[in-house]
Amino acid sequence: MQSFRQALRELCELGFQLLAPRCCCICQQALKAATGIERFVCRTCWDNLPVAPSPETLYNELLNFFTPDDLALSGVAALFSLREGTPAMRLIYAVKYYGLWDLGVELGRVVGSALSHLLPDVDGIVPVPIHPARRRERGYNQAEAIASGLAQVCHRPLYSRALRRRVATPSQTRLNAVERRRNVVGVFTAGDQALCVRSKTILLVDDVLTTGSTLNSCAEALLELGARRVFAVAIAKAM
Repeated sequence: MQSFRQALRELCELGFQLLAPRCCCICQQALKAATGIERFVCRTCWDNLPVAPSPETLYNELLNFFTPDDLALSGVAALFSLREGTPAMRLIYAVKYYGLWDLGVELGRVVGSALSHLLPDVDGIVPVPIHPARRRERGYNQAEAIASGLAQVCHRPLYSRALRRRVATPSQTRLNAVERRRNVVGVFTAGDQALCVRSKTILLVDDVLTTGSTLNSCAEALLELGARRVFAVAIAKAM
């Protein structure tokens, strides 16, 4: 079924390209590249995306929202530092809301290459799951697209069904830090591949890191399933 959906997406994308030129998802400039990230983002916009703070800085920021005992994550990293509502955030919107699975995969490959020296020696990769109702609405999980590209570069197994989101929670966008933590308490539970994470170091993958509430809730669930340690990576750190 997944291969059929992928083939259908590629066919639709080919048809779209015959009807209209591909444009940069940030500035809308026409693009000519046929491979890599420049199929989706022009070189100027890509080079101007602000780099995220270091993993050490991001981890220390999490300690502003969690006590050491409450923080289930052993480390965290992000690629870019993006502010909500800015043109650069269109990169995330394109993956999250506009069906650009292949852009998510390319971003995952970039993350895997750019942050490989910062990432621990993980045993497997787990995308943050979305609720089945949200998946039916969007057609796919954007975190899974990113994780699949990252897994290709890091040559680690992808456990896309290790976790299951059992509650369709409201969007975190307009919630403060305390509300975000409450919103995701007990939301994640064992999926079909839960046994795969036992005694392993796991890398969690999501599109955006804000306060870390969602990632930490996932990490708690993975540790309860027997994971040894859990690290996390996101495309963007929201400012």
